[in-house]
Amino acid sequence: MKSLMRVFIPLLVITVMLAFTTGAVVAQEKAKEEKSKAAKTRGESATKVLFENEKYRVVETRSKPGEMNEMKERKDRVIYSFNPGKSRVHYADGKTEDVSFKAGEVRFRKADKSQSENTGKTENRNLVVTTK
Repeated sequence: MKSLMRVFIPLLVITVMLAFTTGAVVAQEKAKEEKSKAAKTRGESATKVLFENEKYRVVETRSKPGEMNEMKERKDRVIYSFNPGKSRVHYADGKTEDVSFKAGEVRFRKADKSQSENTGKTENRNLVVTTK
């Protein structure tokens, strides 16, 4: 009986520990999934870092019609457009600016606090270069 208890108790402890660990992992995965769904529901644009070092940051941005990026402080930047498109820039003070651009166009934007919305009928795809 004692030898059976010596085997049974450690197995019970391991089973309980695995149950708690699995529950925590499942809860974390569910939270990530909910966050991802919320971002898709809001229609946020996608950003992919292509290069970054101590001086520069280069990102590719993609936004489908109706999608917006987040309102935040942005540094001076150079933007290259892969395709033609339209966007509406929303500024922190409530003002807006409509922008049209052509494929291959390069433009400079001064530092600001803003958010861009794709108001065109196609995906906007840009390359954004900022200094650190």
